[in-house]
Amino acid sequence: MTDHEPTVYPSGVQENHGGAIPMVLRLTYVGFVLFGLLYFFFWRQGSGTELVEQYNKLTGVK
Repeated sequence: MTDHEPTVYPSGVQENHGGAIPMVLRLTYVGFVLFGLLYFFFWRQGSGTELVEQYNKLTGVK
């Protein structure tokens, strides 16, 4: 891995090259994917909370 000088744009903004992704951000990606998969699984099963079931009865869903 080589060190590069940061690119400085005329507006004064600096851009570093090859920065590592912080662990918190990596865990966030994993967390969102897991949440999405679990949400999809429970949605396919049709399970919901009592409030959701009451709302569905009132609106005629299912």
